[in-house]
Amino acid sequence: MSEPERQLDPVAALLQRAAQLSEPERREARAAFLRRVDEAQARASKARVVVRWVAPLALAASVLMVVFFFWRAERGLDYVVEGAVNESGYVRVPVDHPAAITFSDQTRIQAASGTRLRIDETRNERGARISVERGRVEAEVTHTGHSEWRFVAGPFVVRVVGTRFELLWDADRERLEVILREGAVEVEGYAGSGAVSVRAGQRFVGDAQARTLHVSDTTAQALDTAAQAPDTAAQGPDTAAQGPEPAPPAAQGQLAEVAAPPPEPAAPPAPSSAETPAPLVAPPSTRPPWSKLVSQGEFRRVVQEAAARGTQSCLTSCDAADLNALADAARYVGQNELAEQALLALRARYASTAGSRAAFLLGRLHESRGAAARARTWYETALREAPGGAFAAEALAGKMRAVQSLEGPAAARAVAQEYLRLYPSGVHAKTARQLAAQP
Repeated sequence: MSEPERQLDPVAALLQRAAQLSEPERREARAAFLRRVDEAQARASKARVVVRWVAPLALAASVLMVVFFFWRAERGLDYVVEGAVNESGYVRVPVDHPAAITFSDQTRIQAASGTRLRIDETRNERGARISVERGRVEAEVTHTGHSEWRFVAGPFVVRVVGTRFELLWDADRERLEVILREGAVEVEGYAGSGAVSVRAGQRFVGDAQARTLHVSDTTAQALDTAAQAPDTAAQGPDTAAQGPEPAPPAAQGQLAEVAAPPPEPAAPPAPSSAETPAPLVAPPSTRPPWSKLVSQGEFRRVVQEAAARGTQSCLTSCDAADLNALADAARYVGQNELAEQALLALRARYASTAGSRAAFLLGRLHESRGAAARARTWYETALREAPGGAFAAEALAGKMRAVQSLEGPAAARAVAQEYLRLYPSGVHAKTARQLAAQP
């Protein structure tokens, strides 16, 4: 064997073994290889020997080795779908039986019949992004020490390290339900709502239409029957819009603030036989309501249709339902200026029915921008206009965060105490207790 071959032999041997190495062994091999490179460079520097054709080969082998190891370290998760059609990561579960998805890290997802989901971003071994379009899944995520899984449903993101939980997403009502059996997760809601921690034995319900988040303890019986529990949103707008926490005693019984539908147009009088036949009337538009498009996640389509209709025209003529949907869609796609315009139009044109809700959402919008002063103003407006409304608890929590950001934890103490007085078991009670303990 020649001298160049002997110098390259360790690299060839490592490449031959690489396919059988575990992750810890790969890390050790990389470190050993880099040590050899450093030692070789030191010897070459001392000897002042230049091998003109060996150096390029050694460099090429080094690059190949490093690229190979990094590629191996960042390889994606493999998975197998049983009982459903898998089209490049899009899984459609039949309506008559469930399906199972098993990943190479032993994470397992059971998808109920009729569920639709997408498996995205499996580029590394830490986890994947699962987008649930509709339906129910039960997931058992393996904790490996560096796991990072995300389950996305509409505007909600469930961040998982290692746990066992059930997720139910009603796309028509934009309602997410998560039941924790083991471990813990964090749920991020609509823009500006922040992350909510959910632990084993707890149930999270998020309503993107009513802008409410709710965490409650659950029993073993509830864990088994939650998927069959009646949805409160089906009981009508008043009960569906209830907030995540009960209203204070003085405000109980008040109706939630929802935008009133536009009045039905009066029916034209029937023409007499002596009159000239009326011209043919164009059939009503088959355009899906924007609220329906938002519930299906077609946010960009709503914004595009508003632009095609004329954004300014819509702001001055669209009904409350369309303005609400446009504001939501604009926030979801990051067009905050358009969202603000739609919310201000709601307050200007539908102040009595949608004004306080719009004020609350304007607070959320400015909080997400980092404009704490303006957020505080809008939260206080929402509380003043509807102190016992559906968004009072969230508005008070938003004011608490804004005061803390502007004036510090000690200044937010009074707001935190007020929150605990009204909502002692609220979603933000833990944060409020920490602030209330400030000197």
